[in-house]
Amino acid sequence: MEYNQLPKGFFKKNPLNQLSSANIAYFSITAGFSGRLEKEMFDLVKKEVDTRRLDKIKLEREEIPHLESGEDFVRFMRGNYDISNRSLLCKRALTMQQIVIPPMLRRFRTSMQDMFIEAAVYILAHAEQVYVDQLKTLYPEIRNPYAQSMACLVFGIQKQEDTLPLLLTEYQRLQKEFPEESLCQGPLLAIYILYNKA
Repeated sequence: MEYNQLPKGFFKKNPLNQLSSANIAYFSITAGFSGRLEKEMFDLVKKEVDTRRLDKIKLEREEIPHLESGEDFVRFMRGNYDISNRSLLCKRALTMQQIVIPPMLRRFRTSMQDMFIEAAVYILAHAEQVYVDQLKTLYPEIRNPYAQSMACLVFGIQKQEDTLPLLLTEYQRLQKEFPEESLCQGPLLAIYILYNKA
């Protein structure tokens, strides 16, 4: 991308926060998609996890392959599922994009649940272009600032160069409206990704 589309000295004046929720999500969406890395991380912490949680994780892992409808997925994503099962859930959803993503996007517009938003973003970051286009179309209707921030991150990960004006506007707006939170880091990280600076 051409640098003249950004204000002069943009990256120097706008450093990334390495510990923001956007950066953690980005790591999860990219590096975390490796099944091997995920298994190794889980094996490291497994001995510290209580047996009730391990039982819950096992039950969910048995349930996920049997989710069939988009509404089944949305219901599961909105439930109190264990975060260690997110990758399995999202990978399964990606094999059924036509069924899962339309009802998920409808719920994404109004959701206030971080767990749902994060799973939806994980899916959208790997989804086919048609669903990224749908996310762009419904962006003005997204109510939750966290969901807006994370949607911007999807545009960066999916290399949607046409969203650069939106990303710049949203970075400035979220920075101004939520100065105490790191919500502006979603669009900022997306800009870094588009320019191969992340």
